[in-house]
Order: sequence, then C-alpha cells, then structure tokens
Amino acid sequence: MAQKISIVIPMFNEARSLPTTLAHIIRQFPDADTEIFLVDDGSTDDSAGLAQHLTHGDDRIEIVHLPKNLGKGAALRAGVARTTSDVVLFMDADLSTSLDHIDDFLERLSQCDIVIGSRSVPGSIVKRSSHLRKLMGRTFNRLMRLATGLEIHDSQCGFKAFRGDVARLLFSLSESNRFAFDPEILRLGVALGYSIDEAPVTWVASDYSAVRPVRDSVRTALDLIPIRFRTRPARVQGLATRSGLSIPTPISSSADR
Repeated sequence: MAQKISIVIPMFNEARSLPTTLAHIIRQFPDADTEIFLVDDGSTDDSAGLAQHLTHGDDRIEIVHLPKNLGKGAALRAGVARTTSDVVLFMDADLSTSLDHIDDFLERLSQCDIVIGSRSVPGSIVKRSSHLRKLMGRTFNRLMRLATGLEIHDSQCGFKAFRGDVARLLFSLSESNRFAFDPEILRLGVALGYSIDEAPVTWVASDYSAVRPVRDSVRTALDLIPIRFRTRPARVQGLATRSGLSIPTPISSSADR
C-alpha cells in the first residue's frame, strides 16, 4: 500500500468487539505512517478507556471524544476532519465488512473519487442477516433512491473509501448526524461531479450491532426528505466555494460512470 491511509472508526458502546477489531486493524495496517482515528460517540461502556488501554504506545492511533452521543455521521465528521492522508477509509467498529477488500478498494480508488462497499452488487457475500433485515434493507434502498435520485444499490454499508481531499471537503459540508449521513455524503459528491464506484464486499451481521433495522430504517427514511433539497448542485457548489477548502478536480465525472 504505497498511499498514505487514514482510517476512521466511529464507536458507540463497542467494548465487546474492540479487542478483536483493534488486533485485526493493527495487523492489517502495519505501516508507520497510517493514521487511525477511533471516535467515541458518547459511549456508556467505557469504549474509549478500553481503546486507550489496548492502543497504548501506538502513536498512529488517536482516540477522539465526542461530549455525548451525537450519531454516526457526527462521529465520522469529527474523525475525517483530523485526517491528512491521500486516502480516507472508514469502517464500522465491529468489522462486519471483511478487511480482505482493502486492496480492491485502493485499486478502484485510483480510477474514481469514492468507493463504497455494497452488499447488493454481484460478487457480494452476506452472512447471518435475518430475513427482516434483508427486507428492511431492500425497502430502505428503494426509498433512498426515490428520495435522493442516487443510482446506488446499497448506501448504508459502513465501509467506504475516499480520496483524502474529497473526503475532507464532503464531510465539512455535511449536516446529517445519524444514519442518513451516507446518502447525504454521496449526494454531495454527485453535486460536485465526483465519481462513485460500488464494490462487492463480504459482510457478516454482528451479534453486537447497535443498529435496529426497523427503528433506524424508519428514522433514516424520514431524514432523507430534506437531503435532496439541501444537496442541490448550485447550493453545494456555493457552499464548497465558501468553505475555505480546496475543491479537488474529479478523477472522472459522476456523469461518465
């Protein structure tokens, strides 16, 4: 992996999965210049304290604390703002998505601006997902496509890679704090002409996931309603111009894919 990579992992009550997750992350990313940001989103199980203990002495890893539970989008926004690398990769703390896809994601990222993991494209493997969760996922995705106009098969997989400068710009423009941040980020990217590639992943449902399929799908669906209006191209381009950040030139336009 020649490119410098920043990894952002949001945490909310992940103490049970952290020992295994951090062991996998440290083994997968041995490079000294890899940045790893663990963002504690107001956990009540001392996830941050455990993470601090497990990573003691590893200067590549920073624990970021949010004052209270603000949501996954807010946690990722805080983590991405600290990154400095060529590539920003974020993943769920339970590692539901296999790390075996890293090299494929980096290769794809050389040809586009954003690569998102998808459980709904050919080549994907999904294990231990309940019928209810699959049904809710398909229903939500139909609503997402209708509400946002995004031609994406799976916006909610928690495994995504960005060109670093693109990630820092898009997350600085985002407003959604909870699960609707995924389609919002992608809509922001499309509004600025960035290309998106969906990559197949191996995904295993976690026994400890904080996600509640029915509750969170309903909440996220409601949050989708204002996103299309907030991410109109003219508005987004104006916000980007006024952000003070550089506006990276797309590798290839989203319109070309």
